[in-house]
Amino acid sequence: MSMNEVVIIKTKEELNLDEFENGEVHRIHVHLTDNSLGVPWRIPLVVVKGEEDGPVLGINAALHGDELNGISTIFKLIEEVDPKKLKGTLVLIPISNVPGYLAKQRYFSDAVDLNRIMPGKPEGVTSNLYAHYFTSKIVSKFDYLLDLHTASHGRVNSLYIRADIESEETRSLAYLQNPQIIVKKFDEEGTLRGWANDNNIPAITIEIGNSSAFQHNLIDETLEGILNTMRHYEMIKGEVKDMVTDDAIVCDHSYWIYSKRGGIVDVLPSLADKVKKGQVIANVYDVFGQIKEEVIADKKGVVIGKNVNPNCDAGSRILHLGVNFIDPDPENIPGHDDFTEN
Repeated sequence: MSMNEVVIIKTKEELNLDEFENGEVHRIHVHLTDNSLGVPWRIPLVVVKGEEDGPVLGINAALHGDELNGISTIFKLIEEVDPKKLKGTLVLIPISNVPGYLAKQRYFSDAVDLNRIMPGKPEGVTSNLYAHYFTSKIVSKFDYLLDLHTASHGRVNSLYIRADIESEETRSLAYLQNPQIIVKKFDEEGTLRGWANDNNIPAITIEIGNSSAFQHNLIDETLEGILNTMRHYEMIKGEVKDMVTDDAIVCDHSYWIYSKRGGIVDVLPSLADKVKKGQVIANVYDVFGQIKEEVIADKKGVVIGKNVNPNCDAGSRILHLGVNFIDPDPENIPGHDDFTEN
């Protein structure tokens, strides 16, 4: 197929995996709802149907419209996988929130966060309708789900996983990704991950760096985790990398530390740094260069994400801290005794 050849992408009313030929890559749109022009909101899907039966692994990106690293991850995965050698099916959704992506924003067209209202409702406001058809027409067909995200605008993330690791299936999914950090995140109501797990579709959230950009080092690491997952479920051949968390920091939970004053903020630690209780993690300056506030860590922890926007209103998010963590190699940390949990 030449680059100049016009390819007509068919629009389907629902994802029906039985209608696709084995051993091929299929590209379709699925009609979810209509916009104010009366034109369908159509979501792009790539279905990689293997020659042999196997699990259905769903991977979606850009549920928040400005979180783009997952798009490139999916594109690279399509290039890596030969459908003739695949067992099972990949269902890839490079852009889940089409209106948000077009507007270059996190939210849906009505300013609602789709990842707070899943599974939506069959009646009601436009975002609820979209979420309802997204889950019922597409995600309900998956056996497993990897939900790809990034930090929101003005913040940066490490490569980390949100997962309920008390569940054997989701714990396995988390460990297979070989992340920097795992947060033992229980499934919040309204999240896509939470809805999927409640409906017997083991799901985790993979946070891949920063918004509105492609970071190919993190994208490549994420791709390797996905391929490792496919090897584990015998969708592709190859040796599964060790699933134990020898290289990952595992946190019981995480939370954001906020500023109390407004001004110009400089956040001091780097991603994945360990901080001590009482450590200064940021300075908030006035416009004359005088420090108005030293933001202090109230617990020891590890930096999962941080604010990188110097403009700081009072009450701004400053640093995302993972706490009650198990460090993979505490002997390598100066003063490591300060980080050992009781």
